[in-house]
Amino acid sequence: MLLLSIGAARAQAPTTVSGRVADGKDQSPLIGANVLLIHLPDSVRTGTAVDTDGKFQFDNVAAGRYLLDASFVGYQKLRQTVTVAGQAVQLGTLALQTGGIQLKGVVVTGQAAQSVQKGDTTQFNARAFKTNPDANAQDLIEKLPGVSRGADGKVQAQGENVQRVLVDGKEFFGNDPDAVLKNLPAEMVDKVEVFDQRSEQSRFSGFDDGNTTKTINIVTKVEFRNGTFGRVVAGAGPERYKANGNVNNFKGTRRLSVLAQSNDVNEQNFGTEDLLGVVGNSNQGGGGRGGRGGGGAPGGGGNGGNAGDFLVNQSGGLTRTNAVGLNYSDSWNKKTDLSAIYFFNRADNTLLSTTQRQYVLPQTYTQTANTTSLNTNQRFNMRLEHKIDSANSILFRPRFSYQQNEATSLVAGLTRRTNIEQNTTNSSNINSTYEADNAGLNTGGDLLLRHRFAKAGRTASLSMGGTYSERDATTTLRTTDTGAARANLNQLSTLKQQGGSLNANLSLTEALTKRDILQGSYAINYAPNNSNKYTYDVLTGDTRQLNEGLSNVFDTYYLTQSGGVTYRHITPKYQASVGLSGQYAELYSDARYPRPGIGRYTFVNVLPNANLNYRFTKQKNLRLNYRTNTNPPSVSQLQAVVNNSNPLQLTIGNPTLRQEFQHSANLRYSASSPEVASNFFALLSGSYTQNPISNRTLVVARDTTVVPEGAPDVRLPAGGQLVQPTNLSQQYALRSLLSYGRPIKAIKTNVNLSANASFTQTPGLVNGGLNYARVPALGAGLTLSSNISPQFDFTASTTSTQNFVRNTLRAQLNSNYFAQVSRLRLNWIVGPGINFATDLVHQAYSGLAAGFNQQYVLWNASLGKKLFPCQRGEIRVYAFDLLGQNRAIQRNVTEAYYEDVQTTILQRYLMLMFTYNIRSGNVIAPTPPVEGERRERSFGRPEGGGRRE
Repeated sequence: MLLLSIGAARAQAPTTVSGRVADGKDQSPLIGANVLLIHLPDSVRTGTAVDTDGKFQFDNVAAGRYLLDASFVGYQKLRQTVTVAGQAVQLGTLALQTGGIQLKGVVVTGQAAQSVQKGDTTQFNARAFKTNPDANAQDLIEKLPGVSRGADGKVQAQGENVQRVLVDGKEFFGNDPDAVLKNLPAEMVDKVEVFDQRSEQSRFSGFDDGNTTKTINIVTKVEFRNGTFGRVVAGAGPERYKANGNVNNFKGTRRLSVLAQSNDVNEQNFGTEDLLGVVGNSNQGGGGRGGRGGGGAPGGGGNGGNAGDFLVNQSGGLTRTNAVGLNYSDSWNKKTDLSAIYFFNRADNTLLSTTQRQYVLPQTYTQTANTTSLNTNQRFNMRLEHKIDSANSILFRPRFSYQQNEATSLVAGLTRRTNIEQNTTNSSNINSTYEADNAGLNTGGDLLLRHRFAKAGRTASLSMGGTYSERDATTTLRTTDTGAARANLNQLSTLKQQGGSLNANLSLTEALTKRDILQGSYAINYAPNNSNKYTYDVLTGDTRQLNEGLSNVFDTYYLTQSGGVTYRHITPKYQASVGLSGQYAELYSDARYPRPGIGRYTFVNVLPNANLNYRFTKQKNLRLNYRTNTNPPSVSQLQAVVNNSNPLQLTIGNPTLRQEFQHSANLRYSASSPEVASNFFALLSGSYTQNPISNRTLVVARDTTVVPEGAPDVRLPAGGQLVQPTNLSQQYALRSLLSYGRPIKAIKTNVNLSANASFTQTPGLVNGGLNYARVPALGAGLTLSSNISPQFDFTASTTSTQNFVRNTLRAQLNSNYFAQVSRLRLNWIVGPGINFATDLVHQAYSGLAAGFNQQYVLWNASLGKKLFPCQRGEIRVYAFDLLGQNRAIQRNVTEAYYEDVQTTILQRYLMLMFTYNIRSGNVIAPTPPVEGERRERSFGRPEGGGRRE
């Protein structure tokens, strides 16, 4: 009879065992915890690790009795028996208590698994990637397969920009990846997880709605979770200086961090949110853009007009920075979590640039610009989450930022035209001085209310939020035309803009069965804006005359309402969803001065969406996502007022613009092989935009009065350009990426290979002719990162891209250009406490305009000596750009022209630097590596230390 019972039990269909592992005190997920399912009585083991929400699941579990073992570093092991009898087993939350047994002197001699794939999450073992003792988290993650730093300086993972970096599953310095990665030492990292973080509502309801953010989670070693650590650096040379530091105090769930910096070597590591709100009203024809540079610390370019000119990841120009940041997070009790950040940043930038532009018409534009800008900004963000009870919770996220900007730009522009006989003549030559004084305020917040009903799978969440922004600007413009006095201008402009939004989103989920879930949603958003600009011609002395053609008073609002239903089916192998929503949108504009006019447009759209997440095995995962969305025109695009900050490069809005409708899809495949420690990633993405907001460009050969769409007449000088946004069609982009990485044991080196291809098509009207700017591109990359020992650490990489510029309007201007960047970073401990480091970058450009094709080498090197017990201090001699060849070059392609821009960049300097590493409390000081050492020190890790069995 017993044999029959056992046989019947084993004959039942396999099922699943799932649950969640959390901290016994605050119920926070213990990311990376081990869970073993041990079959009784034969002790066959199956292991897994919990995800970022603390959840785990075993698939295809046969009926029988099991012992479940859950463990995590610093926590007591939990064991319980589990009986599987043909139905899914849901264990709920397994709460682990602190106080794990310490194992002293443990030595691991095996090869550490480089990565594992857990559903959508790729987890890397930091111990499998050796770095020098002074490396930071950024140095570490750039060794990981599929992780790189893009041309814009942003960290990319699996082909996408990383928008958020968490520490042990919690926010750290808000949405600023650079602030986290550059200020956490690599030695404190245990694991690195790369995944797509779902929205707050999705994580609560369990319904994956496809709204994700590319996220990296840093799982720290237990010895760094209580104590104080940080680093202070000071350096000075004949012409340059730098001082920065960070101090972090971790105690349980409480984390307090302070970071500060002051330098004139282009180092800025704060996020782009610092720059919201303050953008000038200048359009210098692209001459102020910072170019891609030969290296050094990221810096900011600036032309006094565009937010992009102050982004901390650009390398154009010379920037003096003073900044401070504060971060606080804590779990006050089991129900309440709070985190808050404050940033202050002051950047003083100087930028010299040269631009060579070739239109698809027989005309060129050459520009030199000298720009100075002073940008000061403050930002405060907070996140407060409170669990009222087991069924209800509330999340409140307020934010505030205030910026000020002062900028001056001196521009000399020259246009030339080529006739049928290929003779070139000058059309216009103008000099301008543009000064701007801006102040901007941005504030807002959102409140999320969540309720879980008694019935499993039934939830309700309501999100409400609002924003408010305002901007005040005063600008002056003075110009001289070397050919004719008629173009001379002396103008004063004032600009005041106010805007905001109110939004609400209600989401309901209902579990139809254990595998089928239905979600219904309704959303409403109201966004009003107004802009008042008055321009005065300065006649004599204080006499001013209002210039109606350059003045405008404009109000607008955009109202959307949408409702829809999405169905989701879940199995152990795959999760799939398909949804449909309807959207009603209303775009209203009211031009009150100088030409009254009202525009009201309504749009009714059907917005489909679909998602598929398929798990071939535990190590192989496929994800498909398809979404649709609409984008309204901005206030500046709608406002029919001329921006003449550069009289040869005019812009004007278009009050007749309509919204865009965009389709986007991406397919991602991830796989890892623990046996050979390899990692593979493939991406295929594309987008198609209906009714895209592109540009109508008019370039004239002689003085001409033009009539823009929906706008007053504009007087355009000979050789001048007028750009106005307009709705066109057939805009799309395609992109693919392949990445493969694995260690080569014979040479103790990790090898990463990548290949990419892309194609973009952008429509534009140029002098009434429809042009499609098409840019196919092919690229490949190779990275070799040492895994020999921390004593000898190097990373060698090369990336090459071949671009093909094609224009349908004038094929004879088609061109090809090639860019290659090769880099070697080496850190070598050559003797007791003596460290040599070098960074060698070779950049090559070909196919650009005359004078821009070039090759150059940026070589940085340093020699340091460790000081004090445990080598906490160091004195170092550092040399930047030893060969004096550093440059910044960039190719920009638009629907009307392509251009090459070269900007000033940081040049050679020498500096004497002192560094001190702060370690106290339970944080263990780094131990200098021993020559030839191949073992890993455990630092007294607790039993069950969070690694995959």
